[in-house]
Amino acid sequence: MQLFNIPWKWSIPNILSLVRLGLVPLFAVLYLQGERWDYWAFGVLALSGLTDCLDGFIARHFNQITEMGKLLDPVADKLTQVMVVICLSTRYRVIIPVAVLCFAKELCQAIGGLLLLRHRNEVRGAKWFGKLYTIAFYTIMASLVLWHDWMAVHAPWLPTALIAVVIGLTVFAFIGYLRIFLRLWRPDRYGQESPVDEKGETI
Repeated sequence: MQLFNIPWKWSIPNILSLVRLGLVPLFAVLYLQGERWDYWAFGVLALSGLTDCLDGFIARHFNQITEMGKLLDPVADKLTQVMVVICLSTRYRVIIPVAVLCFAKELCQAIGGLLLLRHRNEVRGAKWFGKLYTIAFYTIMASLVLWHDWMAVHAPWLPTALIAVVIGLTVFAFIGYLRIFLRLWRPDRYGQESPVDEKGETI
């Protein structure tokens, strides 16, 4: 079995990525049921974040890094992030710009990744700024899900401040990945690619 000319390999990290993909529609269904289901939606989001952390930890520490894993992990992240901001925008109108920005960022990264895969037959893993963005995203969005009522009463300004942080990190991560894409796409113009270590990380 192959996907985009990448052979499928059964491994715990890849299975966890598939689980995370399955949690995407589950979160949407629970969250959109209303505030009485917020704790369940929070639990699903927390489980998604936990599987994301376990995925990377197991892949790195037990030598289970695969090309398929490098593809599935960011796809699961992107779908999760887009779905979460879409769902939260039904309660937090201020989050609508984040939804648009997040969708544009993930679409551009997906197109860029497919172009590199097609022309260079290469899949790139997440970088440190992408991981920073992902951690902050999960933390902030989970807080907006869990403490919606408390913020509405005691700190109505807090959601706007948290969302501003997400916007800043989204732009920061997008610029970082754009620089990598340009360096890989036009190495003759932007300089040779940095060497990578045995884990696939840029040195």
